[in-house]
Amino acid sequence: MASNSNREFSSNSVSMRISGNLNSKRKAISNDGRDQMPPPPSRENLNSSSPSFANTQTVASNFVSNEGTPNEGTPSPTSLACASKKVRSEVWVHFVKLKDDQGNETGRAKCVYCSKDYLANSEQGTSGLWKHLRDTCKKFPNKKEFVEAYKSRDKMQKILNFQKASESEKSKLSCWQFDQQACRDALVKMIIKDELPFRFVEGEGFREFIQVSLPMFQIPSRYTIAKDCYYLFVQEKKKLHALLTSQCQRVSLTTDTLTSIQNVSYLCLTAHFIDSGWNLHKRILNFCVVKSHKGINIGNAIDFCMDEWGLNKVMCITVDNASSNDTDVQQLKKKLTKKNAFVLGGEAFHMRCFAHILQLVVKDGLESAQYSIRRIRDVVKYVRGSPQRLEMFKKCCESANIKSKASLQLDCPTRWNSTYLMLESAVVYQKAFDKLEDVDSKFLGEFGNDMPSEVDWTKARNLSKFLKRFYDVTCKISGSLYSTSNLYFPKIMRVLKDLQAFQSSNDLNLAEMGRMMREKFDKYWGSIQKMNVMLFIAVVLDPRYKMDYLAAKYKSFYSKNDANDLVTRVTNSLRALMDEYKGNEQVGMGGVINPSNDVEDMVEDEELDDYFIEREKEQSLVSKGELDRYFGELPEKYTHDFDLLNWWKVNAVRYPILSKVAKDVLAIQSSTVASESAFSTGGRTLDRFRSSLTPTTAEVLICCQDWLRSSSKSIQLEETIEDLESLESEITQDPEIVESVMPRTRVDC
Repeated sequence: MASNSNREFSSNSVSMRISGNLNSKRKAISNDGRDQMPPPPSRENLNSSSPSFANTQTVASNFVSNEGTPNEGTPSPTSLACASKKVRSEVWVHFVKLKDDQGNETGRAKCVYCSKDYLANSEQGTSGLWKHLRDTCKKFPNKKEFVEAYKSRDKMQKILNFQKASESEKSKLSCWQFDQQACRDALVKMIIKDELPFRFVEGEGFREFIQVSLPMFQIPSRYTIAKDCYYLFVQEKKKLHALLTSQCQRVSLTTDTLTSIQNVSYLCLTAHFIDSGWNLHKRILNFCVVKSHKGINIGNAIDFCMDEWGLNKVMCITVDNASSNDTDVQQLKKKLTKKNAFVLGGEAFHMRCFAHILQLVVKDGLESAQYSIRRIRDVVKYVRGSPQRLEMFKKCCESANIKSKASLQLDCPTRWNSTYLMLESAVVYQKAFDKLEDVDSKFLGEFGNDMPSEVDWTKARNLSKFLKRFYDVTCKISGSLYSTSNLYFPKIMRVLKDLQAFQSSNDLNLAEMGRMMREKFDKYWGSIQKMNVMLFIAVVLDPRYKMDYLAAKYKSFYSKNDANDLVTRVTNSLRALMDEYKGNEQVGMGGVINPSNDVEDMVEDEELDDYFIEREKEQSLVSKGELDRYFGELPEKYTHDFDLLNWWKVNAVRYPILSKVAKDVLAIQSSTVASESAFSTGGRTLDRFRSSLTPTTAEVLICCQDWLRSSSKSIQLEETIEDLESLESEITQDPEIVESVMPRTRVDC
């Protein structure tokens, strides 16, 4: 950060900076070069716990005049000499050992600032010399800072410690020593990663904990923490910009919008790319305010963010199916066309969100079962309405001999995946709901004839199995840190296969649901013209599938002519991509190469024979040969744990151009889940308790959290009912707790 040098003092770095200035003085006061002092100790030999001071660049100027002669008060040249053995203490940067006329050490040392000498043999140590610098020497520069650093120094020796950076890593033995700045940096990262308020550092409990665990740590104020978050954001943004510049060919973008509880519209823009080491990255670029959700405003905001990051090459942008997104994509497309930012002329620029389309498909299917779903939702809501009802329901579960420990979940009616989770948990407790009718008169009185019937429970059970397939597909394609674009087409085909099975089901309800869902499916994925060609190219770039799998899979659901048209379209698009990437590579090497002209130039050279001419012709056709060779080789054996990115990393040498295409195509995301997940963080960060956060501060916290977190696990700020029940069950095993606490919990209030 910019203010690091003014916050703390590092003894090693200060002494290394001062050493160069003092060397010039040592040479100036040497005796004809015969008794010159050696350079001060190296950084590795300096004692890290010794005092230091800042801004020592003035030492040399105060010590040596412009003419290179010693200033007033410096020792005479004949009185200074070099220690015969290597010195370790940092104090010898400020003192020199004296010798007599015969060159023997006198056991005394002279201050290089005031020329006062002290006893300094091996028995005396260096304490007296340090004391002179702190208390006596009046010519010592920056004495005040030196004394403050000395008082705050850590006298402890380093402690051996077993550290584990994450759950997946093994413990490593390391040396630990208190470092104020390192603790402060770690505190800032904790505030950002765990979504803690700035005022957390002023909490009574936190201060008591620090006083016990690390009393030497000076707790910064919440204002200082806020500033440190900004400094860290700037540093991490520079690192990300350098990564995008040095290791990224093209990026694929996902974006989504949100209106916060403060009625402010936010846009989240996320970049996806594969680096030079073939690692898939997901980075939130911006979390910024937009004027409204209108397409033109969103398009202008995305263009501004791309200019801010210097992104001129884009593969695809993935958005949901809101009508405003069609407008913003067209608006953005006009601006990027002028920058020549597309491949295939922008044909494949717009990618529709897979998860959003699947949600629309399932939503249409659930329309026929809404009556049964509403009944089950109402009884679940009733049981969860009060602790007394929940306790009574648990007794009914015990009476019905239900062993499941899963809690009842209440759904969000607009999200089909939460409806699936509600039905999955509720059908297990059907017998408990039946018994609740007998023991709770209010339960029967509130619902009467609107209680879930056996038909409703049967529908819910079948619907739960039906929705599970779509739920699994959604979970699979929602992982932005492992989901590459080759996964999407097989999942679309699986959905189509399930819909055909439901349409032919003997259950009339399932058949009707399958028919309604198939109509919505065909609206978005019913033909190859409606699907982005990049989804197909990604499949053939998987060496387990290639073109044969794509043709065979499509032929099993559509006509042979449709499959042939698909193969032709994918082949032509892939060859066009190869030509574009080959052209970009040649331009990057210093201009477009014309193979025919090169051959003519080589013919004119009498020293070159036909062998080199033929080789040059072959190299000019390398891209066509790559693609034919790739399709001509046998597919890799299919395994579930196949590492696609590692395969391309190993084979990039064999397919230099095709591997560049694969690097950008496989990074495409067919879901906006990566951007939507940022709004979960945004909703927590901008909740009603922290509504005073400015949009800039919100962007700093959300983006920086995404850049710093190494884990892809979502943050859980609230304990689930299952976790709390498991925790209580474990705690109550202690007899002392049972005796002192549990009787109070059994009192019937």
